[in-house]
Amino acid sequence: MPPLEKELETVLLKRYEQWKVVYNATRFKGMMNPTSKTYKGPVGTVRHLLAKRPSVVSGFHRLTSAGQLELTIEALFKDDQPWHALFTPMEIAKARQRYHAAKTK
Repeated sequence: MPPLEKELETVLLKRYEQWKVVYNATRFKGMMNPTSKTYKGPVGTVRHLLAKRPSVVSGFHRLTSAGQLELTIEALFKDDQPWHALFTPMEIAKARQRYHAAKTK
């Protein structure tokens, strides 16, 4: 795994541990586990989550409802990070838009 992707993986797994206070993100963990049938890797997992519209059972909704917007995947894009190079400008813009929309609610 390239270094930038490994760095992203570390950040995502740290978030996963923090989410346990709010909910158990078993689907996310599967997307991050190379032995899982649902494995997508760090970049694929983020892309998958950003492509979906948040629903009432999504991690984004659960975290924002619990006042934990800063723990969302979208919050990882609010400030520039080296691993942003792994994503398209459109993906970054979508994450930032979703984050800022939730912040103003």
